Amino acid sequence: MSIYAYVAGTTNDDIKDKGSIACQIDFLKQTNVDYDAYYVDTFTGVSRARFQLQKLLMIVKPGDMIDVMDVSNMTSNVRELSSLLYYLDDLQITIYSDNVELDVYSIRDQFTIAMMCRAEKLTMMQQEFNHKKMCHLKHQLALIQNKNSKREITQQDYQIYKMLMKNDYRTVQKATGLSRSTLYRLKKRIQQQ
Repeated sequence: MSIYAYVAGTTNDDIKDKGSIACQIDFLKQTNVDYDAYYVDTFTGVSRARFQLQKLLMIVKPGDMIDVMDVSNMTSNVRELSSLLYYLDDLQITIYSDNVELDVYSIRDQFTIAMMCRAEKLTMMQQEFNHKKMCHLKHQLALIQNKNSKREITQQDYQIYKMLMKNDYRTVQKATGLSRSTLYRLKKRIQQQ
């Protein structure tokens, strides 16, 4: 029986950053286990390839153990992790994580449940997005309908129009405080009646 350590993370040297390789190696050294080999996948930029994990999976035999700080570091997403756990269960490999031996079958069930919860959360997020989109579309539709049913022309509008017919735009702008474009739209609306 062999014991292997697997580490995957960023090259950040901050021991407090749980995603860094330094933090994970420090964690594994604190377990005082004499590992047969360390397999380290380093993430740089957007590359999340796990070549060392693939090498490790090619050499493990039934009864071997893999020690990781966090099981979720072994893959990029829950679906891959679930597949990996099924694979390790078939090989009868034991995973150690956070100083506790984890039976692959029980973690596999936990991650299957986690996947279902995540799928439910995604469904809820999609429903919330659809609801917001529907509200936005209803608001846009109401704006279009309001645009088509223009507001009624008031007595004050007629007075501004009469003032506009007698004076230039600049004078009416100063007297009313309305912009030139608003005065122009008001003029056109009254003339179209």
